[in-house]
Amino acid sequence: MTAFEDLLTWRESSTSGEAIGAAVEAAGRATAAGPGAARDVLAGAERIVVTGAGSSYYLAQAVAATARAVLGRAVIAAPLSELILRPESVLVGAPGVGAGHAAGHAAGREPVVIISRSGSTSEAVSVAEAMRAAGHPTVAVTCRGDSPLAAIADVTLVSPSGDEAAIVMTRSFASMLALLGKHDRLASDLAHVPDRWDEAVAAARVGRRLGTTDWSRIVILGGGPAFGIAAEWGLKLTETSQVPTSAFEPLEFRHGPISVCEPGMLVVGLIGGAGAAEEAAVLDEAARLGAATWLIARDEDEARGASGEVSLIGGGLHPSARLPLLVHPAHALALSLALTRGRDPDAPRHLGQVVILGPE
Repeated sequence: MTAFEDLLTWRESSTSGEAIGAAVEAAGRATAAGPGAARDVLAGAERIVVTGAGSSYYLAQAVAATARAVLGRAVIAAPLSELILRPESVLVGAPGVGAGHAAGHAAGREPVVIISRSGSTSEAVSVAEAMRAAGHPTVAVTCRGDSPLAAIADVTLVSPSGDEAAIVMTRSFASMLALLGKHDRLASDLAHVPDRWDEAVAAARVGRRLGTTDWSRIVILGGGPAFGIAAEWGLKLTETSQVPTSAFEPLEFRHGPISVCEPGMLVVGLIGGAGAAEEAAVLDEAARLGAATWLIARDEDEARGASGEVSLIGGGLHPSARLPLLVHPAHALALSLALTRGRDPDAPRHLGQVVILGPE
């Protein structure tokens, strides 16, 4: 069994701080072919769709929620599969785009932002082709500028240091999130995120230690833009260790799912900003019901009274600006738990790095 420090996935995750910094710098360069062109495509749109598959879909959820909360823009997230199979449920007035249909003119022509680490995922390429044929402006977000997706999209944003060899996404996720999060209202805080990398590293040490326990179940709680990050935590834990994992909005956890709380399970709370006190109270309830808890807050005020493990990340930063720092601790927990459960997280079963669909 490979030692934790020697895992390729861990070594790449550990460089996420550098990849985030490179992405923030790239986002600040408003060039005709990159961030500046993307802003031009999106600026006048009444509605924007952000899409991806797997981790990229959860990234899309975080980006869309941030745009709504910070910019007041009408931005929604949808899986690539919905744009292929049921485009009318995503695009306003677009019944003619999708599998089994001839691409037609789409009323509204919402820009579609397509996120794909490799830029080669079959669904991403298919959606880019269909959207372009239907007249929707497309923005690709990827780690590979020479990919098929980049060749099709009207504008391409590339995370310059985000590409990786590991099967599961680590620094690619964090860096593309930073690349897409560089709104004017977050620019100042995002510029400071690479300098706060040590806080993510400290939280990762907690995650690594918690991963030495073979938990029966893990629940991740996150609200607003952090829900997409919570879902990504759940995916990382599922694909690397196969532990039963769920992600919920914190207060929604009370409405049924809290019945799973018992000794031997772990509840993680990603809180910060408005509603932090109310969300932290849910973790306290879980602890009273026997669950172990790990609260990841911005500062001591948000974490005051927490009874379990506590990590502080991003104090003084806008809650959405700190999001790229929240994924590295997830990797530490997931990889450590995978080794505890006798799994090889560098070779998760049934998975490859890119989903390429062959002809039916």
